[in-house]
Amino acid sequence: MVLLKATLVGALLLVAAAVLLTVAGPYFTLQVQDVQQHSVEPHVEFLVGDVTDRQYTLPGDVSVFGSVNVAQAPSNQSGSLQFMILDNQNYNLWSTGQPSNNLFVSTQPGSINYTFNTPSSGLYHFVFDNRASVYKKYVVLGVNYNEISTSTKPDPRVPYVGWGLLAVGLAVLVYGLLRKPAITWA
Repeated sequence: MVLLKATLVGALLLVAAAVLLTVAGPYFTLQVQDVQQHSVEPHVEFLVGDVTDRQYTLPGDVSVFGSVNVAQAPSNQSGSLQFMILDNQNYNLWSTGQPSNNLFVSTQPGSINYTFNTPSSGLYHFVFDNRASVYKKYVVLGVNYNEISTSTKPDPRVPYVGWGLLAVGLAVLVYGLLRKPAITWA
């Protein structure tokens, strides 16, 4: 009876391995996220007198990041200005003196690292407001964003499971076929 059970289990494991390796494997999938970094403005340098606005069209639902380095123009020492990022609607409100919502704002002197998420695709304004200073500012700006795409791919672990089942099934089948039951004489 043990001989029949081992042989049957080994054969069933071999059939399961064959099905997994040939037919069922592509049906086991994973959701894979691919992050692609895009440089909108990797490095731009400009001088800010009072207010300077740089406009960029950005896609929706992406993470935008970059850096701003500010220095005083005559001495090249670290300087400060108000740096704001606004969508087009809030920029129009801000430029007419009405209350607006910023996506990012900083007055930190020297180097500023920023990150924000775009709620929708459209025009975004990077505003450099230097009206509080008598010195012009030298600015270096970088703008990048990460776009995440999701795709479905076959699970790469499935063939390993199939080959494992094949090896175990073959071993159990050989064991069941080679083992001879003891003959008892009554």
